[in-house]
Amino acid sequence: MNTNKKPSLVEQVVYAILSDQKKGSLNVNRIYSRLPLDTHITKEQIHQALLSLVQKKKARQPSKGQFQAIQSGQTLRGVITASKRGELVLEKEDREWVYLPSRITDKLLPGDVIEVGFTQKGKRQSFEDVLLISRNPPTIMGTLDVFDNKAYLLSPGSGLPDIEILGDVENELDGHKASVRILDFPRNSRFPTGEVVDVFGIPGAHDTEIHAIVAEFGFNTKFPKEVIAETDAISHEITMAPYREDFRKITTFTIDPEDAKDFDDALSLCHLDNGNIEVGVHIADVEHYVKAGTELDKEAANRATSVYLVDRTIPMLPEILSNNLCSLRPNEDRYAFSVIIEFDKEFNIAKSRITKTLIHSDFRFSYETAQNQLDEKAGSYFKELALLNVIAKKHEEIRYAQGALKFESKELRFILDEDLLPTQVIEKKRFDTHKLIETYMLLANRIVAKTVYDAKTPPVPFIYRTHDDPPPDKLIEFAKFCRQLGYPIQIDNEKLLRASFNSLLERTEGKPEQELLQQMSIRTMAKAVYTGQKTSHFGLAFPFYSHFTSPIRRYPDLLAHRLLFDYLQNQFSKSLLTPDLIEALAKHSSNKEQMASDAERASVKYKLTELMQHHEGETFEARVTGVTEWGIYATITEFHAEGLIRLRDISFDRFMFVEDKRMVVGKRTKRTYQLGDYLYVKVKRALPEERTIDLILIE
Repeated sequence: MNTNKKPSLVEQVVYAILSDQKKGSLNVNRIYSRLPLDTHITKEQIHQALLSLVQKKKARQPSKGQFQAIQSGQTLRGVITASKRGELVLEKEDREWVYLPSRITDKLLPGDVIEVGFTQKGKRQSFEDVLLISRNPPTIMGTLDVFDNKAYLLSPGSGLPDIEILGDVENELDGHKASVRILDFPRNSRFPTGEVVDVFGIPGAHDTEIHAIVAEFGFNTKFPKEVIAETDAISHEITMAPYREDFRKITTFTIDPEDAKDFDDALSLCHLDNGNIEVGVHIADVEHYVKAGTELDKEAANRATSVYLVDRTIPMLPEILSNNLCSLRPNEDRYAFSVIIEFDKEFNIAKSRITKTLIHSDFRFSYETAQNQLDEKAGSYFKELALLNVIAKKHEEIRYAQGALKFESKELRFILDEDLLPTQVIEKKRFDTHKLIETYMLLANRIVAKTVYDAKTPPVPFIYRTHDDPPPDKLIEFAKFCRQLGYPIQIDNEKLLRASFNSLLERTEGKPEQELLQQMSIRTMAKAVYTGQKTSHFGLAFPFYSHFTSPIRRYPDLLAHRLLFDYLQNQFSKSLLTPDLIEALAKHSSNKEQMASDAERASVKYKLTELMQHHEGETFEARVTGVTEWGIYATITEFHAEGLIRLRDISFDRFMFVEDKRMVVGKRTKRTYQLGDYLYVKVKRALPEERTIDLILIE
């Protein structure tokens, strides 16, 4: 028997239940009783899964019919970071936190990479033998406390004591928000030492907080002078080349957000003599301008992504490229890298090809103006828009029929006054035109990935966008939560799981619990990442997937362009980059993508907190979005703003956290609060500089 074979979904579920057992062992019947209700996993399947786990040395039999998970002697590796409670915790690669005892974290710093041995029985863990792999001195945000030119940085959320600043600091900087680079944490000192990196200004001011967010997550608004010099030297002349196809006379247009300046993609449409329809998915040819090994390319690789904050964009490329030369602007010739798809009379894909092109966009639509034409059935290029939409809807249906998940993320937009203060927050609408563009981009990305993978055996090195199956322990917890809300799901196998997720979203559409269950569904999923090792994408149900369609704002797309063009030129006989280098760039890009997402959320949180500052003392309806041992997280529905109800602040009862049920229970009233519950809250305090909102529970 191959013990390295990936465990089946039933094995994963059974092992998760075994691992959750605090002490003793479990038999088939007890495991069966702990499955989510309405499951179709049989006792025979459980028994076979147990025998397989024993064979794979994932479980043992202390006595006949009894089973235990084998978990002892493990090693955890990760990065030390600060939790929401200001504790130092270990963050694993899957971004799960492990709470470490204070004796383990003493003298450790955020950013430290460590290995720690541990033994686990049930949920009880004991830690030992901490090994410091590398020390990456972090930059900490906080407030300067200055007296007689002696300064400390106060940063209660960092998990560290006050940081002693080496060198003189001017007294007038007292109370200013600043970033400090940690230098050391001496064994004989109560305080870490550090040096001031940047001073942002008075806490709470808009520019202070936004610049602090940019620095906090490691981004830079300015480009090095070497990069600017290279960019300025780039020729603006557009000429035809033998390897390009001329699409300038074919109807072409872009559809983007109203305020977009960097146009990554355009669509063209023409009718072929054989009665078929040819759609060109044209992507900005960034690789034509950004050559491997240049300072411009190194800076793009380091940034890895553009960052979108509430009031500004931090581009991956200098604006002369992102907003001009590379951008597929209307009424201008532009270089593109294109996926040309031929659809037959039933709109099935007949064939496709990938080629570099020269295009000329005839028109620039916003999503809103394109949608208006579809709704009114009239306007410039309406017939082309309508036909593209019909084809897109067919392939959207095919995608969902094949098991793709129907998740749709929510985006917020702020209305800011002349002082950049938020006066209103609005949820962005999603139109058919959003789905139209999304469908063609997905088709192009999939075609590129499959073309590269199928071109040669063994496959040539490439960068893929991959998404793993959901972790079984999270699936079990989510299934139980859905059952509590009256929406049972089935997790017995992948096909039923996909169908259940989509059915859940359909059954809750338009209902109050829709947003909560969608958020919980997303939290249950693994995170999508870049890699050169795996080609599949669980969420999209694609066996092959890559990112190709946004090279202006994502470095993995630019890398895919570079590799693909090299392969097309050399008939897939030459590898531009080694697999190890591709994997390193992929991992770096995944990390930067997460940092950009965190920065974007931080800027939204800052503006939401600033907005709620004007509503302190007011009462609102809210919904429970998280329950912990220290409090209840609730989102005010009117403003989409999440705050914390601290258990110690609840005056009418003493509430205790029940971990296995993810709820709090009142000791006297027996009142319970759990995910999804509605309640009324008063805004106690909103602190924009800390991006925190404190709420009071109304009895």
